[in-house]
Amino acid sequence: MYRKFVAVLKTSKTFVILLSLTGLFTNCHKEESLYPNPTVAEGLQTQVFEMGESYSQQLFFDFESQQIGSNAFGNWDLGVACNGRPHVIICGGKNVQFSAAKIENQDFLEIHSIDPKSLDWRFDHPSGNIDSMALCDAFESTPGGYIGKPNEVYIMDLGADSTIDRRYIKIKFLNAIGGLYQFLWGYVYDSSEYFITKIQTKPEYNYAYFSFSKKKLVQNEIFESRNWDVVFTTYKEGIPDENGLIYDYVIRGALINPNKISVVQIDKDIAFNNFTYLDALQQPYNRNWNEIGYDWKEYDQTAGRYTIVPDRYYVLKTKKGNFFKMRFVDFYDDQGRKGYPKMAWELLKP
Repeated sequence: MYRKFVAVLKTSKTFVILLSLTGLFTNCHKEESLYPNPTVAEGLQTQVFEMGESYSQQLFFDFESQQIGSNAFGNWDLGVACNGRPHVIICGGKNVQFSAAKIENQDFLEIHSIDPKSLDWRFDHPSGNIDSMALCDAFESTPGGYIGKPNEVYIMDLGADSTIDRRYIKIKFLNAIGGLYQFLWGYVYDSSEYFITKIQTKPEYNYAYFSFSKKKLVQNEIFESRNWDVVFTTYKEGIPDENGLIYDYVIRGALINPNKISVVQIDKDIAFNNFTYLDALQQPYNRNWNEIGYDWKEYDQTAGRYTIVPDRYYVLKTKKGNFFKMRFVDFYDDQGRKGYPKMAWELLKP
């Protein structure tokens, strides 16, 4: 499920599959005729999230305060957890190659070249399960705190749009103690300098984010973790094709903040308009980041556009005990441009 995807554009058949899932790898698209704006039931609140046709923006939203904020997607490469078990995440959605691999029993200073085809490249699973992260075993627990495993070095592939001397990063994780992470890193093909980075985390956020190109921390979560529920963003996921083979795709969807809400997906069991507060009390909620995900939309080959999956909606439970039912209405703005998901929701009352 995590093998690196480097040749998806070689056949026209695969290109159709890729286009239908992401609309990512081409800037050329045919002109789309305008469609009537979808209607929503009276009393529902709605919001359009302007990711843009190139998906350059990501948007954070909080249902209780209705606070919304946006920033540019992809300004970070690596993130470290601010709370709980120390772990590291990567920004796999930046491109199809962006991933990480582990090299064992080789000294950090002796790595000056790699054979990319021989490495087991991985990206973070969008469920958010720590053990399914590309760098899940970067640290081991000791009586004094978490330390990096002494015989492991990690390689990160920043993608084909980087120059060869800056594409591959080698990292040696040192420790994670008391909210302070330390790691040694440098460029695989440029041994002229190495860097020791220290990141002091802030518990009011989920992660602290680092950019290799900027060589510093960057702000990715624009709100504290208590102040947002979902983020519309770009990420990577392994998705089966029509033959059941898993390919790694860069996709767009909604990821949840598991430290504030839990979610359940509903399909046809109860009509959206009929779903009540009492129904919400009976649902099996979970905190998977991608419980909302991307599959509330699907690509219609005949129409040449995305459509909303009928009868699919979501129920969210917040830390305060509030329940919201939510469904998607459209993926286009009133000018017919993709990348503008429209959401409708309602606070459920006892």
